[in-house]
Amino acid sequence: MEIKRPEDVLDYMKQNIRYGWLDINGNEHINTMKEFRRIYRTASIDEILEHKLGTCIEQVYLMKLLLDKINIPNKMFCTRIYEGDDENHLDEDEHMHCFILYYQDGLVHQIEHPNFERKGIYHFNSEEEAINEINKIYIEMSGGVIRPVTEFFSVEPNLSFKDFNNYINSLDKQKKM
Repeated sequence: MEIKRPEDVLDYMKQNIRYGWLDINGNEHINTMKEFRRIYRTASIDEILEHKLGTCIEQVYLMKLLLDKINIPNKMFCTRIYEGDDENHLDEDEHMHCFILYYQDGLVHQIEHPNFERKGIYHFNSEEEAINEINKIYIEMSGGVIRPVTEFFSVEPNLSFKDFNNYINSLDKQKKM
């Protein structure tokens, strides 16, 4: 499939990538978050393509690279219930969602693929509106708990959930400086 437009990125994702993740032993977990905090690790782009799966973290990174390839400006963001660097709530549910925005024709757009209830492309007038509207969805899903939103820039392979959370926290700390 040749990718020329953002719509092609979404079509590629729909045809090729399932929601799932690899664990520390290389086992696939499809449409489940059981044991996620204990044994998840971020996959490399090669692993994402080979296994045809990824969590929101990997899927957003793959979409970023596809958008970069067709020269569409974009940014990756993470919304989550804040957890400090030293927290290690291994038995709690995962409370994080990553999303991507792209910028075209004077508007801001979101490609949503990992959240199966919202797959599609959404349009906003500004980055601020996009972030607020998207974050509002996840605040409601978490029972009204305030969620910081942080722009992130890469996804290193083999990070645990805690490591990825700490990376996002480090970006928050840099913003405050």
